[in-house]
Amino acid sequence: MTFTNTWFEITAQANFEKYIKPLADKGRIMNFLEIGCYEGRASVWLMENTGSKLTVIDTFLGSKEHDSQFEKTLLARFRENIYPYKDRVEVLKGTSSDQLKSIKFSHLPMTELFDFIYVDGSHQASDVLEDAILAFPLLKENGIMIFDDFTWGQGMSPYDVPATGINAFLFVYANQLRTLEKNTQVIIRKTMTPEA
Repeated sequence: MTFTNTWFEITAQANFEKYIKPLADKGRIMNFLEIGCYEGRASVWLMENTGSKLTVIDTFLGSKEHDSQFEKTLLARFRENIYPYKDRVEVLKGTSSDQLKSIKFSHLPMTELFDFIYVDGSHQASDVLEDAILAFPLLKENGIMIFDDFTWGQGMSPYDVPATGINAFLFVYANQLRTLEKNTQVIIRKTMTPEA
């Protein structure tokens, strides 16, 4: 396996161990969704530590802040890294907007909704907000959603950082979720019924 950075270990692994690993201890096969998988470091952790099935959505073109060198190698690197678990991973190549809309959530039985959704795609506030709105109906009641990069880009335009989109989603959907923790990420649980 080849990874060019330690972002996951620095900003996410502790949250995954605290909130996602306990899901695996229930001993059943779960459905996970990852929006933005990059080289697959989080994907590999999920495969190594849970008995889950994983769907990933990514353009594999990198974000606008990435060097263009990634465009030819990112998908190949992801597939190489995830290879030992390829039978448990479904890859949807394209934009999250298109791919999330293509998932027929209104017709999915409860058993096929996602137990966990990881939102780690575009850093643009509007994209993060759209990902959250489109993904939330795909999350099971009591399911966990983690937003990455909550503290990323401090000092930048509010339109260019995830926190603006995340905070907008948390405000509008406050009666349908419970915020479990905020650190470099935001962890929420979908509540059973909207609260007044």
